[in-house]
Amino acid sequence: MRNREGFSITKIKREAYFSMKNPHTHREDYEIYFLLTGKRRFFMEHTLYTLDKGDVLLIEKGNIHRSTYAQDNALPHERYVIRFTEEYLLAFQQDYGKEFFLKCFQQPHIKIPMHRREYIFNLLERMEAEYKNMDEYSDLLLRGYLRELLVFFLRYQKIQENGMEELDEMDEVIQSVARYISENYFSSINLEDAAKRASMSPTYFSRKFKRVTGFGFKEYLGNIRIKEAEKRLLQTKDSITEIALQCGFNDSNYFGDVFKKARGISPHQYRKNKGVL
Repeated sequence: MRNREGFSITKIKREAYFSMKNPHTHREDYEIYFLLTGKRRFFMEHTLYTLDKGDVLLIEKGNIHRSTYAQDNALPHERYVIRFTEEYLLAFQQDYGKEFFLKCFQQPHIKIPMHRREYIFNLLERMEAEYKNMDEYSDLLLRGYLRELLVFFLRYQKIQENGMEELDEMDEVIQSVARYISENYFSSINLEDAAKRASMSPTYFSRKFKRVTGFGFKEYLGNIRIKEAEKRLLQTKDSITEIALQCGFNDSNYFGDVFKKARGISPHQYRKNKGVL
């Protein structure tokens, strides 16, 4: 019996200057990104993370993220990525509660101590081998391995020292503006306003924002607004026009066009389908 529903694990090598072409979210999947070699930069929601060999990034479903090479040290890299749905670990949540499960993702960047990396490597290798050669026992083993991995992360999150990233001055400025955008997406934010907050010219700011985050300014703002619109379409009974205005779109027709381009269906159809694309 080959049962891979709700779970996947992949191991991939990439060239030095590899970058994700587009930012994205996983609507149903949680992701565990484990860097085996190299160095990577991640921009997730409004925060920058620099991952070195042995680091883990935990990505909650719905979080906008994009990875790129480290500007100061572009290297080939190899990584494991595990994706799984909430339902896949339903028994884990029933045993310990959903809050316990979600706690993993509250401190997403974990630096695995050198003396514990072999343990994690071996666990990931067992998961990969089981996933590639499924039989009637594999699904049970994979769920157990994944539970073990999450408990390990929870333990090290508790003892890990301050997990805040040490950023240079430019990165701090850009991250601050990105956070401002994510918290004020409903207002009339434009490139000139954002550049002014960073004390830069619009052209210079636009270039730096793209370099640091991997997103264009309009691209990032649009993703934040569309993500918020999705929530309101499913969680409220507000009209499409009301939601467009609440999310920073001045025109409901324009909102509809942008939403359809981003998600492939209209806001009305998205609500009707209960979020299923």
